Amino acid sequence: MAPLNPASWHRRVRLSVLLSLIALIPLSSGSATQNAVTSTTKGPVNRAGGRVPPLPPSPFTYLHGARPLPAARPDERVIFQLDGPGAPQTFTLRQLQALPTVRYTTLQPQLKQEAVYEGVPLRDLAALGGFAGRDVRVYASNGFVATILAHDYLNEPVMLAYRVGGQPIPVLQKGPLTVVLPRRPARFFTPAYSAAWVWFAVRLGPVP
Repeated sequence: MAPLNPASWHRRVRLSVLLSLIALIPLSSGSATQNAVTSTTKGPVNRAGGRVPPLPPSPFTYLHGARPLPAARPDERVIFQLDGPGAPQTFTLRQLQALPTVRYTTLQPQLKQEAVYEGVPLRDLAALGGFAGRDVRVYASNGFVATILAHDYLNEPVMLAYRVGGQPIPVLQKGPLTVVLPRRPARFFTPAYSAAWVWFAVRLGPVP
């Protein structure tokens, strides 16, 4: 076989180097993509600056998931505070309505009225506050405080209700925010749970 001339040999070397560099491009691009995915699957950041740990799959159905949280307008008042490991998070009514929401019909035992309520599950508020899985305390504007157990709010759609019958909850019906429990399990309608139906709710936090 005839020997290669110098020009042909140099062309082959350059081609070999170019092919080696091209072979490395998918590997580099794949690593960058993997890092990007990893960094975006750690859960959203709450308004206190902390990561929200993922919740286990919900055992109940939502009306809608989380929506973009609107900025509070100057004419809106804060109606709810969420305590947690970081700084307290405050919410207007519109901001609460942007959080994951459930809707169901239940009997309000103190009012002795059946109605359709809509609001934020306590499991989602606890996750947003960074204390999901812990028992929680709900504070009312009149000084009343009640404890709700973690296994109740994690497994049942116990909600912080802000609507009844499709309308804002009036003060005469324990609003504007009230804790509501579903018709089942039946234990929710026993004396042991009467305190859980918190009227005029203004704050939620973990049991110390």
